[in-house]
Formats: sequence, C-alpha cells, structure tokens
Amino acid sequence: MTMLVMDDLVQLGKTERFEDWLGNLKTLTCRLGYSNFLLGVKPGPGAPSQQVLIQSNYPVTWRNHYDSQAYAAIDPIVHHCLNSNLPLLWNRENYRQPAESAFFEEAAMHGLQLGLALPLHGPRGEAGMFCLKPYERGPRSLSAIIHSLPMATLLRDYVIERLLRGQAENHAVVHLTSREKEVLQWSAAGKTSWEIATILSSTTSAIDFHFKNIRRKFQVSSRQMAMLKAIQQKLITP
Repeated sequence: MTMLVMDDLVQLGKTERFEDWLGNLKTLTCRLGYSNFLLGVKPGPGAPSQQVLIQSNYPVTWRNHYDSQAYAAIDPIVHHCLNSNLPLLWNRENYRQPAESAFFEEAAMHGLQLGLALPLHGPRGEAGMFCLKPYERGPRSLSAIIHSLPMATLLRDYVIERLLRGQAENHAVVHLTSREKEVLQWSAAGKTSWEIATILSSTTSAIDFHFKNIRRKFQVSSRQMAMLKAIQQKLITP
C-alpha cells in the first residue's frame, strides 16, 4: 500500500472529464490498498432509486443481482451512510437481522466480507456513500483499513467536492426537445427503452436515438448522469 500525497488529491480535483476522473479515482484507491470501490449518490433525500448515481468496479454479477433484488432497502451499510457522517468499518457483525445475514452471505460469495464505508453529504440534500474493499484478507485487512483511514477520508472529501462541482458545471441550460424531455422523464420513472417506446407509440430504436442525443447534449456517457443533470436544471421533475 502506498500512501497518497496532497498533489495526488489536487490533481484529482483538477481532472475535468468525468470518465478520466473515475479512472484516476480507481488508481488512487488501489494505491491506498483497495481493490474495489463503489460511489453512490442520491440527488436529494426523496429521490427514488432510479435517480441514484452509481459508479463502481464491484463484480458486475453482484451489482446486477444487488439491484434486481433491491438490496439497498435492507443493506445496513446504506442505512448508516444515509443517516450518519461517521466512517464505518463493516464486516459480518453489521448484519444482524435474518434478511441482512442472508444478504451478507451472498455478498461474501463475491468477496465482499469486509470494507470501509464513508458517508457523502452535500449542502442541497445530496447523500450517498463511498465504499472501499481492501486487497488484504483476514486480520491484516482490518489493520490496513485503519492505517489508510485518514487519507481515505480526505479522498472522500475530494470526491464529494468534485461531484458537487460537476453539478455546477455547464451553467448554460441544455435545450431538450419536447420529445427528449418526455423520454427522459419516463426514464426517471424507471421505464426501459421498450416501455417508453410503448408509452409514446414509438420504436425502441427511436428511443435509443433520443437517449444518444440527450447524452451528447449533456456531455455524459450514461442515462443516470443525464437524468441527474436534467433534474438539476429543472428540465424534468424527480
């Protein structure tokens, strides 16, 4: 494990493109001794799950299963991060209820038995978590987490600052067509391309074409990011 220096964090804060920033974040978390990270942010306290921005290099199979089973509703780590500012070293002991225990056993099958969770909270009600899974296993992993905690917490602060700055970027309002607003609004309601096409009496390819234009206008690579920016600019409602 290599500790970070302030220059690393300053450089992270100066990275403009979000994709480049994520790549740099992954590099820094690896240097701190963590093999995987998950960054999740809700734009507001009442935002539905469809509007939560998730960036992660957790195992894809686990992430897909987690979302399909709506495990965020029973995950005690999510509950902690939404209701506290304190860091949490999580392990088997945090999963006390029967449903939580069964959930933990599934997570452990994907290598997620121990980690560090750092809550994220912004001035306009943004809330989320920055979770880190260490390379080390067994007793050494706990020691590694404790050793990295001060710098990991500082890294968390730079993470939330960059996310908030990203919300303030591109002050010029993005102009969406009425159909693009409709498409994005239905997507914010959790509808798939096929469902939106059915609702709007269109085709799936046409809906995907609209999403391509929407992502281009917002200069983002995902529907989630486009939805968040559209909500921030009040182009659609949560």
